[in-house]
Amino acid sequence: MNQTMKDNKGYWIGGTIIAFLGVTLVRLVAPELEGGWASLVLILGFTLVIAGVTTITFGTQRKQSEAFIQVDKREN
Repeated sequence: MNQTMKDNKGYWIGGTIIAFLGVTLVRLVAPELEGGWASLVLILGFTLVIAGVTTITFGTQRKQSEAFIQVDKREN
Protein backbone atom coordinates (compact mmCIF):
# COMPACT_ATOMS: atom_id res chain seq x y z
CA MET A 1 0.00 0.00 0.00
CA ASN A 2 1.58 3.23 -1.07
CA GLN A 3 1.42 6.52 0.81
CA THR A 4 -1.62 7.70 -1.16
CA MET A 5 -3.64 4.65 -0.14
CA LYS A 6 -2.75 5.15 3.53
CA ASP A 7 -3.93 8.76 3.35
CA ASN A 8 -7.28 7.66 1.92
CA LYS A 9 -8.01 4.95 4.48
CA GLY A 10 -11.01 6.92 5.76
CA TYR A 11 -12.67 6.69 2.37
CA TRP A 12 -12.17 2.92 2.30
CA ILE A 13 -13.48 2.34 5.82
CA GLY A 14 -16.37 4.80 5.50
CA GLY A 15 -17.42 3.52 2.09
CA THR A 16 -17.34 -0.08 3.25
CA ILE A 17 -19.48 0.69 6.30
CA ILE A 18 -22.00 2.65 4.21
CA ALA A 19 -22.23 -0.11 1.58
CA PHE A 20 -22.66 -2.86 4.19
CA LEU A 21 -25.36 -0.82 5.90
CA GLY A 22 -27.20 -0.61 2.58
CA VAL A 23 -26.85 -4.36 2.01
CA THR A 24 -28.17 -5.00 5.53
CA LEU A 25 -31.21 -2.86 4.83
CA VAL A 26 -31.92 -4.59 1.52
CA ARG A 27 -31.28 -8.19 2.58
CA LEU A 28 -32.37 -8.26 6.23
CA VAL A 29 -34.70 -5.38 7.03
CA ALA A 30 -36.77 -4.90 3.85
CA PRO A 31 -38.06 -8.50 3.63
CA GLU A 32 -39.46 -8.20 7.15
CA LEU A 33 -41.49 -5.09 6.32
CA GLU A 34 -44.76 -4.88 4.42
CA GLY A 35 -46.20 -2.55 1.80
CA GLY A 36 -44.80 0.88 1.20
CA TRP A 37 -42.24 0.65 3.98
CA ALA A 38 -40.53 -2.29 2.29
CA SER A 39 -40.22 -0.35 -0.97
CA LEU A 40 -38.90 2.70 0.84
CA VAL A 41 -36.26 0.68 2.71
CA LEU A 42 -35.25 -1.07 -0.53
CA ILE A 43 -34.72 2.24 -2.28
CA LEU A 44 -32.79 3.59 0.71
CA GLY A 45 -30.65 0.44 0.88
CA PHE A 46 -29.75 0.48 -2.80
CA THR A 47 -28.94 4.19 -2.55
CA LEU A 48 -26.61 3.52 0.39
CA VAL A 49 -24.84 0.74 -1.52
CA ILE A 50 -24.22 3.06 -4.47
CA ALA A 51 -23.09 5.84 -2.12
CA GLY A 52 -20.69 3.45 -0.36
CA VAL A 53 -19.12 2.24 -3.58
CA THR A 54 -18.83 5.83 -4.79
CA THR A 55 -17.11 6.78 -1.54
CA ILE A 56 -14.62 3.95 -2.02
CA THR A 57 -13.79 5.27 -5.49
CA PHE A 58 -12.71 8.56 -3.93
CA GLY A 59 -10.10 6.57 -2.01
CA THR A 60 -8.60 5.20 -5.24
CA GLN A 61 -8.11 8.50 -7.03
CA ARG A 62 -4.64 9.95 -7.37
CA LYS A 63 -3.84 13.54 -6.70
CA GLN A 64 -3.73 15.55 -9.92
CA SER A 65 -0.14 16.63 -9.19
CA GLU A 66 0.99 12.97 -8.93
CA ALA A 67 -0.94 11.65 -11.92
CA PHE A 68 2.07 11.18 -14.22
CA ILE A 69 4.82 10.15 -11.81
CA GLN A 70 6.96 7.35 -13.18
CA VAL A 71 7.70 4.49 -10.76
CA ASP A 72 10.95 2.59 -11.14
CA LYS A 73 10.12 -1.13 -11.29
CA ARG A 74 13.45 -2.11 -9.74
CA GLU A 75 12.45 -0.59 -6.38
CA ASN A 76 10.20 -3.55 -5.64
